[in-house]
Amino acid sequence: MLSKCKFSCVTLLALLLALAKPVHAAPIEAEGVAAIADGGVARARQLAIKDALEQLGLRTGARVDVAAGAGAGLRGAYESSRVQPTAEFDRYSVVREWQSGPMLHVRIAVQEEEARPSGSVNLGYKKKIVVTPFHVRRSPQLDDIDDIATRLPQELLRRMTGTGKFLGKSSPYVISPGTSGPSADTAAVRRLASMHESQFVISGEIVDASKFGKPALYGLIARDARRIEIEFFVHDGLTGVLLARRRASVEQVGSQRVGRDKPFGSAGFAQTPFGGAILRALDEGIAGIMLDLAPLPFMARVVQVQGERIFIDAGSTSSVTPGDQLVIYRVDPRQQVYGADPLAPLGTVETPVGTLGIVQVQPGFAIGTVTPPSAARQVSAGDMVRFDVAVAPGR
Repeated sequence: MLSKCKFSCVTLLALLLALAKPVHAAPIEAEGVAAIADGGVARARQLAIKDALEQLGLRTGARVDVAAGAGAGLRGAYESSRVQPTAEFDRYSVVREWQSGPMLHVRIAVQEEEARPSGSVNLGYKKKIVVTPFHVRRSPQLDDIDDIATRLPQELLRRMTGTGKFLGKSSPYVISPGTSGPSADTAAVRRLASMHESQFVISGEIVDASKFGKPALYGLIARDARRIEIEFFVHDGLTGVLLARRRASVEQVGSQRVGRDKPFGSAGFAQTPFGGAILRALDEGIAGIMLDLAPLPFMARVVQVQGERIFIDAGSTSSVTPGDQLVIYRVDPRQQVYGADPLAPLGTVETPVGTLGIVQVQPGFAIGTVTPPSAARQVSAGDMVRFDVAVAPGR
């Protein structure tokens, strides 16, 4: 009887230990494919594994951004969309690898419970901007600052691209301001944007950097002070029209001189009272510009057409990824729309052509195919592609 009880206890203990062991779900698998090109099999293997890992990440969770663009006539509606995995895997095992013509196939397996939140989900495309030297209204006021007309917009560019929301270039060409501030030369703006492959052109004017006496102690005395006043202009590179205008003004009491020996934006520059005031005004202008550009859709240009393959001037550096879908528009510069001012166009008439599905991405460009396929014959260099709704900041 005792031995039978002992046997039962041992059996029960073994069962409890077995149940206590962690139970792993069966691994999930996916097959990745990549072309064997100049990098050889080794490079193709890396790309195929990356493709498979992205597929597995999409199975676990995905972020989908969709925006519809209205079609014309019988064409229906064209849709912009992007699908991105919200999970990724650090460990995987290769189940099988084989070649099929010029393509390499790799099948991998992962444990689903090992998925972790992806740290590379793009919350929006990076829009391209170009900045120009700022016009200085009263140059003698700024003889204590080294080349502010060029250095200030360069610092603006550095800070805006540092947010991760923009790609930027600096132009040596000045856009002369008009009588009321921003330039009315839309053709010059368009040429500049085309030259630098940019969606937006940012220019500006340093309006005032005067010294004055600021009343203190109920007006009994005047303290030495200086103000900086800057205007910022944002133009659409496609039409040249003014999209936004911002003005920032900061006053600073105390030491008024900066010194040409202090490079613009440097720590030494920022430590001077007036240098710090200039940078605060710059940050105020940048904050306004980013608010103005946030709701505007990402846009790129068709630069080449090879049969059914469409090349655009935005790639992985702009956060474009394979699988993204963008609407293609034909723009006719002869069909400009005007409001009350016959010299200032409001925009240009656009005609949707089709949806571009991205199939291959390089740092500076991407390649896609058109839906419907018959629309590819209507696409030519200079046409625009657009994601019709920008992803709102903070989402």
